[in-house]
This record gives sequence, C-alpha cells and structure tokens, in this order.
Amino acid sequence: MVEQERLQAAFDKIRERMLTPTGEPALPGWTRQIQFYFPDLEQYWLLEVVDGLPQALQALPEETEAEVRITMSSDTFVKLMERTLSGFVAMTRGLVKVKASMADMRRMQVFM
Repeated sequence: MVEQERLQAAFDKIRERMLTPTGEPALPGWTRQIQFYFPDLEQYWLLEVVDGLPQALQALPEETEAEVRITMSSDTFVKLMERTLSGFVAMTRGLVKVKASMADMRRMQVFM
C-alpha cells in the first residue's frame, strides 16, 4: 500500500504522458472515462479524457460504468508509472486487470 502523495504523483505522470512536449494532446480525438480501482486502498478514481486532454481527477465512492476500468494494487500502479515494472509483465502476471476495447488498450500504452 502506498501513501496518497505517491499515488497522486503517479496520476500526475499519467496526465503528463497524455500531452506532447508542446502541450498538445498525445491522443487527439480520444474521449473516455477511465476508472482506476485499488483494492488494497479500497479506492475508486475517475479520470475523464476529453478530446485527448485529461480532466480533473475525481475520487469516487463506488464503482462506475466507465468505458475503461483498470484494477490493480496501488503499489503496482506506482511501479508502472515510475517505469520500474513493465505493463507487459504486469498484465501477464495478472497484476493488472483491464476492461476495455482492444483499441482503447492500444491507446493506453501512451500513458501507462
């Protein structure tokens, strides 16, 4: 289980990776709601992306019907964002569960 500061820093990295160095969206035209669930913290978070631009992060009291749903421990999330754990390894070991279309999963490689 990680501290809230490290969790927030990991979310900040997602937001940074969604933008090019010039501040343009890395995924223009992509609009989705992405729900993150961390069972070890019993927390749900929602990140809405509108036309490729990340919006404000929202803490949720319960699960929602987002187009993309990601479940993993907070430690796995932080390691993914710090790039000390690869997404491929996390997926093949069952550390991350994703409910999303294949097209959305490909797009998520930009920021995960």
